[in-house]
Amino acid sequence: MARLLQANFARLWKTKSFWVCLILTVGLSAMALISNYLESPKYIENMGGNLTANGTGVMLYTAILAALYLGTDYSNGTIRNKLVIGRTRAEIYFANLITTALSGVILLTASWVSTGAVGLCLGGKLGMPAGELALDIAVCVCAIIALCAIFTVIGMLISSKSAIVTITLVSAFALMIIGILIQSRLDIPEFSTSLLVGEDGTISFGEQMPNPMYVSGIQRDIMTAVNDVLPSGQLTQMQMGKAHNEGLMPLYSLGVLAVSTAVGALVFRKKDLK
Repeated sequence: MARLLQANFARLWKTKSFWVCLILTVGLSAMALISNYLESPKYIENMGGNLTANGTGVMLYTAILAALYLGTDYSNGTIRNKLVIGRTRAEIYFANLITTALSGVILLTASWVSTGAVGLCLGGKLGMPAGELALDIAVCVCAIIALCAIFTVIGMLISSKSAIVTITLVSAFALMIIGILIQSRLDIPEFSTSLLVGEDGTISFGEQMPNPMYVSGIQRDIMTAVNDVLPSGQLTQMQMGKAHNEGLMPLYSLGVLAVSTAVGALVFRKKDLK
């Protein structure tokens, strides 16, 4: 597998899509921080939170890169050539998984370096304990790797490059939207407060009333569990600063990685590559 990985990374460094995604990640991460700083200078007082808020954007670039990279294996006949020279299907699958996962981590790291460099120039402050930041970083890294495992399943089980790109991007957007929708529902407050407008135009708060839109009971437990397990839900929570279960999130991501890889590798073993 070492030679497969060497060949994969040699091709990755020469792939234009990798450098385009890397440049976009660096540039847009810096622009996002500058834009938020111009809107509110206090934004850079929590650089730790700003670093881990880049995950959802990196997820989309990782999906694009993984789809184009894996799709090329089929369109150029690379997978069949690897089998002809004696490589096993398991070696090919895991080599591609490692390549896409590492490329996602590289993009994620690039976004952190860009954000951190700009924040340092603007006089930003970490804004959180180093241990908490380290845990949040671990959550983001594990979530990106789990997402790469999902993208690898798609890229290895579909033979058409255009179909791989389409399905991977649709899946990435769908996962992101699901995470945002679930988090927005969970953020609905349990009680709502009415506003009272006096005759002189003064505004005061009325009594609190139960909010009919509030999600409670078993439904809330299920939605919370789904949002914690989904890698996209984890990245959404990091972006919104609403994560509450960071200690278990890396384990959930490893579970997604294990299940996705097991299913993908088993199906790929039986896939007709003719």
